[in-house]
Amino acid sequence: MNFDIEALKHHQLVEDGQLEGCYIHQPAKGSQQDDKAVLAERQALENMGYKVVQVQAKGRSTTFAEAMQQFVKKSGHQSK
Repeated sequence: MNFDIEALKHHQLVEDGQLEGCYIHQPAKGSQQDDKAVLAERQALENMGYKVVQVQAKGRSTTFAEAMQQFVKKSGHQSK
């Protein structure tokens, strides 16, 4: 599989904070977590050893702050 990590369409690298180094699904218009293209991109990232965090959108989009809040709530991590 020819996969260009620099040309991601559905995921974004988290560069700081508690999710640093993880990729998060960034919902685009018409893009859902279970779409074939999103799943293929997620699987490619996971096969390369990256952690991919999936969050459920609250409404039409999820901001990074909302994703962080959901992750903290699910994982039990506390902000310092």
